[in-house]
Amino acid sequence: MGVRRNVIEKLELPKEVVLNLPLFTIVGKEEVTIENHKGIISYSEETIRIGTKVGDCVIHGRDLHLKQLTSDLLVICGVIGSVSFLM
Repeated sequence: MGVRRNVIEKLELPKEVVLNLPLFTIVGKEEVTIENHKGIISYSEETIRIGTKVGDCVIHGRDLHLKQLTSDLLVICGVIGSVSFLM
């Protein structure tokens, strides 16, 4: 995969599109948008666990809820405390 990444970088192509990597956009402590997700694994008002190509992501906070969910886009709102990947 090293050669492929080098070509992508040299051509300045967006990695999240070409390699189907997750793209996170965080707006303050209020909203997280995840593109290229693999689905919701678990869901509560305090913790949402999302599958991605690079591993599971866990969002911790308060009053978490889904604002939007499509096959490749997920928007979570609430009071975001942390966003982390499980190793």
